[in-house]
Amino acid sequence: MKCVMLSRADLILSPELSRSRGSKQFEERLRASIEAVGLAEPIKVAALTDGKYLVVDGIMRLRAIDAIRRDDPASFSKIPAYVFAFDHRYELRFQTDIYQDLLPSQLAALMEHLHKTESVRKVDIARYIGVSPTTVRNYTGLWRLLQRGGLFARLVQLMDLGVLPASNPFAWLRLSSLGVREVIQGSFSEGTWAETWIEERVAMARRGNVAPFPIRFVESATDGLPPDCYREDEEVRTLKRNLGLRRASPASSQVPHYTIAAVRHLKRVSARSHDPVLVTAAQSLSRYLE
Repeated sequence: MKCVMLSRADLILSPELSRSRGSKQFEERLRASIEAVGLAEPIKVAALTDGKYLVVDGIMRLRAIDAIRRDDPASFSKIPAYVFAFDHRYELRFQTDIYQDLLPSQLAALMEHLHKTESVRKVDIARYIGVSPTTVRNYTGLWRLLQRGGLFARLVQLMDLGVLPASNPFAWLRLSSLGVREVIQGSFSEGTWAETWIEERVAMARRGNVAPFPIRFVESATDGLPPDCYREDEEVRTLKRNLGLRRASPASSQVPHYTIAAVRHLKRVSARSHDPVLVTAAQSLSRYLE
């Protein structure tokens, strides 16, 4: 994939790759955004044999540019574009439609269905829809929240509406049911009963008043709580967080699934044993595994 600068005359539109619906209000906001800050995300095109380029993704952005150029013909003499092979045009269109048309909870359900029912590996799902393995892992986290039900599932509803970020479901997954209620009522609802606050925020979001919470606020609110607000003790949570960071690194090696249990036992040995040699050995091995 390479990024090139193309003139408007080089770009060809095709009805089969256009979206069947659009929002006038969205198009106006998109034009205003492009006029103010430029084209933040290049369009995607496929090279044609005659030297032209078929617009695969970014047709609405291009229409906004056309509207701008009607008022100011000198603007956007060149348009940034990522060039892909012509044979991949439908795959790229499919990837874009997934993110524009499906809610986070629907994406999570789709991925779990493909993985469990169709036996598709999650690393392949990531490749098919054009996302990183870390993003697929986040959708797995959303699915787990839905499976727990109660307030956990209601959190996903707020993520679907954009009130809460869907980018770190594990900040919530580490909590107990008590912990979720404590966080909502202590940091989000100002003491209002959690279910009542969620209903109010859902209604507000559906009326267009989303007022999203940033991810840093969520991570701060779910951190440093009393022990009974978490499903596991602090040592295990720290280890899981470190393992998650290792898995997110492309150069990291796969960590055996039994590592967490091993560290838990080693911590117990170092805390309870009266043999200094055994304590030292357990501490050293625990630090190595962490």
